[in-house]
Amino acid sequence: MNRAIQFFLLFPSLLAGTAPKPELTRDFWNNPSFVRSFMGEYGFRSEIEPKISRSEQEVLRQVVAKAENQLLEAIAYLEAEIDSDNSAALDFALATMYYQASRLTSARKTYLQAIKKFPAFLRAHKNLGFVNLNLNDYENASLHLTKAISLGDADGVTYVALGFCQLSLERYLSAENAYRMGLLLLPESKDARNGLVNCFLFTERYPQALALLDEMLEKDAHDTFCHRARASVLQQMGQDKNAAVALETLKRMKKLKASDYMVLGDLYHNLSLFEKSFGIYEEALRQKEKLSLEQYIRVARILIGRGSYQEGFSYLDQIESIFGKGYSEEDEKKIRLLQAEVLRATGKDQSARKILEEIVRKHPLEGEALLILGQLAWKQKDYAEASLRFERAAKDSEHEVRALIEHARMMVSKNQYEKASSLLERAQSIDPQPRVAKYLKSINNLLASSRIRF
Repeated sequence: MNRAIQFFLLFPSLLAGTAPKPELTRDFWNNPSFVRSFMGEYGFRSEIEPKISRSEQEVLRQVVAKAENQLLEAIAYLEAEIDSDNSAALDFALATMYYQASRLTSARKTYLQAIKKFPAFLRAHKNLGFVNLNLNDYENASLHLTKAISLGDADGVTYVALGFCQLSLERYLSAENAYRMGLLLLPESKDARNGLVNCFLFTERYPQALALLDEMLEKDAHDTFCHRARASVLQQMGQDKNAAVALETLKRMKKLKASDYMVLGDLYHNLSLFEKSFGIYEEALRQKEKLSLEQYIRVARILIGRGSYQEGFSYLDQIESIFGKGYSEEDEKKIRLLQAEVLRATGKDQSARKILEEIVRKHPLEGEALLILGQLAWKQKDYAEASLRFERAAKDSEHEVRALIEHARMMVSKNQYEKASSLLERAQSIDPQPRVAKYLKSINNLLASSRIRF
């Protein structure tokens, strides 16, 4: 049997991206153990399997002879011989050949016919489980694989497949038990170990997942699944730096997927390594990987922060063409704020002000927009307007300290040291900073000097 079909299980979504997708390996489907397990023998054990007449034995003999090199002819021959009264053994043989021919729906229907005729047909239940697994029908796959086990099947392959199905159905304890049995019967099964890693991840047993992955890497230091999974586990444990190292290992092995670049870029962003983050995002784009909206905004912000205003603005312009109007009000606000930042940085204050006032109309307590409007008013020497904007910005806890400091700086420019000192003391009470403390000290010295002169 040469059918090699891959199946995928999702790790949980992580803080900055999505964890890698492990697979039931190609070896699982192609190795001789699975083939023997699935195909078995066309002969039947009469004590536990359906009885077969002499004439039916002759039919099977003919079928087996044809199936070796003429599978479609063998199927046609057996279809013509089967009726409602024949042994379930013939239905089983036909269903198995349907599977070999990739006719999965026909295989499922015919295995069910065999089971209807002989309900305790272990091999039919087992094979039907694998057919349903191929069809992504994990519920029915679990049902028939479990039935096969209850009828006496003790094949590690069956347990691994059952673990896969149970994990897909988010039945983590059942999945873990099945994988452990699979590992007991097949000690070298990579699929059983990968499955256990998934179980630990989904149940947030990260130290156990990490220990198992380290054990697996001792046996195979080039196992890409393990490096990718380690990155996911470490990220969930709040170890972003070590998670980035795990993905960098894959990068050196030239095994980093396009989607991995996105996760690595996010990790570097979380670590405030913005230039590294930018480089990784750019590499993802070169590989035709689509950035998320948030990642586009991040790239634009990095470019703007380094003074590459035109490039940054270009990224912002791309967002609408890529995402249409499918983004939220919050995302729209982020984009407009960045546009205003670029316009302001390139001397287009009026255009920036227009955007910022539009934001404030929609979001009256948007601290960043109010803060920049205050700075623009200060620049125009409209101190009353600037003070009003800074005071309102300070009502946004995220921007309170910055607004207080900017307001204080404006007061210093007007020689109003007492007001400036009061504002800075308030800022320090919220978030003490050495730089601000030094500034406050110098202002208090100026205030003291002015009082002495007076």
